[in-house]
Amino acid sequence: MHHDFALDIYELLRELDPSHWTEGEDAPFRAQLDAVRARLREVVRIMESHEATPALDAIRSGLMELRRIMESHDPQPGMMEAWQEFRATVAPVYERYAASLRHLDIHVPSLRPTNYARNIFHACNSMIGMGLLLVLTEQQVLVAAAFMMCLAWSLEIGRRILPALNDVLMRILGRLAHPHEAWRVNSATWFCTACFVVACTLNAEAATVGMVVLGFADPAAAIVGRRFGKIQLVNGRTLLGSAAFFAVGTGCAFAWLSLAWSVSPMVALKMALAGALAGTLAELFSRRIDDNLSIPVAAALAALAI
Repeated sequence: MHHDFALDIYELLRELDPSHWTEGEDAPFRAQLDAVRARLREVVRIMESHEATPALDAIRSGLMELRRIMESHDPQPGMMEAWQEFRATVAPVYERYAASLRHLDIHVPSLRPTNYARNIFHACNSMIGMGLLLVLTEQQVLVAAAFMMCLAWSLEIGRRILPALNDVLMRILGRLAHPHEAWRVNSATWFCTACFVVACTLNAEAATVGMVVLGFADPAAAIVGRRFGKIQLVNGRTLLGSAAFFAVGTGCAFAWLSLAWSVSPMVALKMALAGALAGTLAELFSRRIDDNLSIPVAAALAALAI
């Protein structure tokens, strides 16, 4: 019941992403919203008949908040700003509801709205890593990665202890963060952790494949998948998005290995194909593990195996 209902909300919010919006064509959104409202009333009615437990109370609280917001917000036809305000208001409530479901081992996808600033930031971070791998020794890279990982996790722990610190960090990184990152380990922390893991391979060529695949293939998949992806796969991914991931990952990794590292074309192609394929599968099936950790680690290890 909760899984299917949460997916209904997810699909509505996903379709309301600006990359999907066509001016004046909001009739399908209205129909989806009416269906979600009706489903919500039914789910609330069923939940009210269940015996109270801490886990169910958290879910019930999320449902009450969703009902309040959905009944108080009624976007008018053709008003993109009103629909986007509705989406921005509902998205964090959906994420809290989804988080409460995970305590009962009910997993639904987190929202990943179109965010070009985040895509650019993503690529820049990986480019910094790629540059450091070129100019530093493997031991120096390991030390630098260990420092960044410790700093990231210190901030992560600190914002749990001090809510004010969390507020400051979210204000600073607000344009770059996904809604769920306000209360879950953020992607930057997982990226720093991945950098340390791939640095532990002590193989700069393999590590750079992990950085390239994450920095360029992942944003490409996000942009293509959200805007053009129609055939759904798993965990909110699309066939076209995954295809873009593999193609961009292979091309960029091959070019970087060939030009920057002077790897022979055949070896570079094998490493690029292995890294891109492993990264594509990691991105597709990552559910419990953040893909900012799984993608570069999988890509680097696959390239290392060549």
